[in-house]
Amino acid sequence: MTNRREFLHATALAAVPAIVVRTGAAAQGPSRAERAAVHAILIDERYAPARAVRACIETGSVTVHSLPDGDVTETWLHQLRPLWEHAPASVGGVTAPATLFCLEQLAWEYGLRVVFHGEHVIMSSGDSEHRILRDTGRHLSSRRLMRAGARWPALIATAMTTPRATPRVRLGPSGAGLEPPVYAGAQRVTSWIIAAT
Repeated sequence: MTNRREFLHATALAAVPAIVVRTGAAAQGPSRAERAAVHAILIDERYAPARAVRACIETGSVTVHSLPDGDVTETWLHQLRPLWEHAPASVGGVTAPATLFCLEQLAWEYGLRVVFHGEHVIMSSGDSEHRILRDTGRHLSSRRLMRAGARWPALIATAMTTPRATPRVRLGPSGAGLEPPVYAGAQRVTSWIIAAT
């Protein structure tokens, strides 16, 4: 008959291989910096700033998915969902706020969160206003985007394509579903990055 001491000893030995396997797999997984490198960028072709970000991205450095009419359905079904089912890859975009809202809801299932969220209002005059609502490790500010003038899409492109470690923080929803009114004739565009935290 097995006594308590023998039972605990056998249980402890049985758990060792599971701990070793988990530790080994974790050691071989991507670093936080690698996870924060954006693997794909979604560009809503309806917006000039989005097209300008695409033009700033070095060819071949990252996969770019065009959304000619702003609809993310096909890209989600054939690109993003298979990507996220395989690994927690970071994805960025310059799109309408509704696209970010939709993808943020889907990303939660894969343990991904919005780590960067910028709102850009483009006036009919060509001027723009910027608000950075969340910046986890990208170091962009509304002031810096304003000082860049018409070159602000280049700063967004750099922020998306430069790998940076994403701090381990608990992030809640980004507020992407909130769309305050814009000036008559103005457009609201959002820049964002969804990544593992």
